[in-house]
Parts: sequence; C-alpha cells; structure tokens
Amino acid sequence: MSVQSLALFAIVISGCISLKTGSDDDDDGEGWDGSSEEPWGGLGGGDELLIGDPQTSYCEAVCDWAVECSGEEGVMDACLTATRAADSSCADAESGDLNPANSALVEDCVATVDSGDCSGLTGSVAEQTASAPSAACLTSEGAAAPDTYNEARTAVQSSGADFCDDLGASICANIVDCLIGDHGVDDAEEALLSACEETAVSALVSTCKDVDLDARYGADPNANRMAANTCAEAVGGLSDSCEVFSTVAWPTECTAVVVDASALPGLVSDLMDFATEYGVEL
Repeated sequence: MSVQSLALFAIVISGCISLKTGSDDDDDGEGWDGSSEEPWGGLGGGDELLIGDPQTSYCEAVCDWAVECSGEEGVMDACLTATRAADSSCADAESGDLNPANSALVEDCVATVDSGDCSGLTGSVAEQTASAPSAACLTSEGAAAPDTYNEARTAVQSSGADFCDDLGASICANIVDCLIGDHGVDDAEEALLSACEETAVSALVSTCKDVDLDARYGADPNANRMAANTCAEAVGGLSDSCEVFSTVAWPTECTAVVVDASALPGLVSDLMDFATEYGVEL
C-alpha cells in the first residue's frame, strides 16, 4: 500500500471514531455532552420525542356533559361535529399531538367539565345566561372555548317545534301516571297518552309553537328557550304527577313563555276535564 493510501485510510478511521464517540459539540474540551445537535443527525431532545397519547378533548368532554344534562338521545354525533368545527385543537388532543404542557392544560379543563352541574343547560334563565367555560378551559382552548361550549348546548337541544311536542308529551305522561297510578284508571297507557296529546294539550302545543323557541346562546341568546327549558324541567320532574292539575305546580317560566299566565287556569281546566272523561274528579 502506498504512503498516500495509508494516509487516506488513517483519516477515514479517525472520522469514524469521532462519529461513534461524539465530537466536542461546544468546544469545552469535554467531547460530546449533548449541549448542541448531535453530529450524526439524531433526534436529540427535540419535539419528536414529546408526542403524547390520545386523550379526551374539550369537545368530547363538553358533549358528554351536554348530552347527559339534556337527556336527549342520538345527538352525540351532531354535538361532536359542531364543537370540533368550533375548536380545531380538539383534533390534536384526540390524536395525541399535544406536547406535555398543553396536554396537562386540557386535562385540567376536562376535569372541570366533568365535575360541573347542569345549570348551564337546564337552570334558570340567569344561570343559563351567565354560564361559561371554566378558567381552565379558557386557558387550554383560548378564544374557541366559549363558542365550543355554546355549540354543545345548542346541538343537544331539539328545535322549537319539537320542544313543544315534547312538552305536551311530558304533561300527558304526568296525567296518565296520575290517572292510572293514583286513581286506578284501567285504560291502556298508550291509548291514554294518545288521547291526551290529541285533546287536552293540543291548544297548549299549538300556542307554544307560535313562540320562537329555537336554542341560541352567545351573541344572540334566546331567553325564551332558556325559560322554556326551565319550565320543561319543572313539569317533567314533578314529585307527584297529580300536581300537574294544579296551577301552583307551574313555574313562572312556563307562564312567561309557554302559556300566558291568564290562560293557565283554562289549561288546567282542560286537563281536569280530560280526567273527568275517565271518571276521575280532581
């Protein structure tokens, strides 16, 4: 082997040893100590090593909350579609693309959603109006948090017209429970429900549909729907179903939106007339 070849071979060997052991990356005389990028192009301490696991996003958490509080079925997909459109960071959380710091912020946000009550959806008008994302969610989601929250509340609620039909059905459910459970009426439950909806509450439902009750929050809130939600929650949750035949069982939210206060006695009279047809005097 010539002298020139031996010199070239020595240079190559020296370079390989340097790459294996690491060169002095910051000229401190200590060889490679990781304080600058690896000479062989490794990942080092970059973000590539900080990819996390998929986690519950704000969109998923707030939709779980809204669906549970509303009691509506089959609305989860619509809620997720609406909220994900409002908050693009939900996709990052769900795919595990958040760095550890942001992931922790989302976890804190989700915890506050999970521990929240339903007043933002079924509470008083004042409670629904004032309801907003927690400070933790405002931190993790930024400006998208309020819109996402309102999209969730809206997505899980029926249209105004469907709300009125559901309210009529809820009233009739109380009536039928009272007639069968407390007064021994032996007619078939489904037949009683159908007859009630066609007669006893038909005027109420018709009047209800004349009011704009489509759910809206944010910049253009619909206070009428908020009041109607409170009315429906009270009527549907009567501890004694027979109370539906008393005007005192109807909260002011009902007489403010669903039925005029002056018309409430007439509605109750219609309900009592229906009971009389089945031999029950109230």
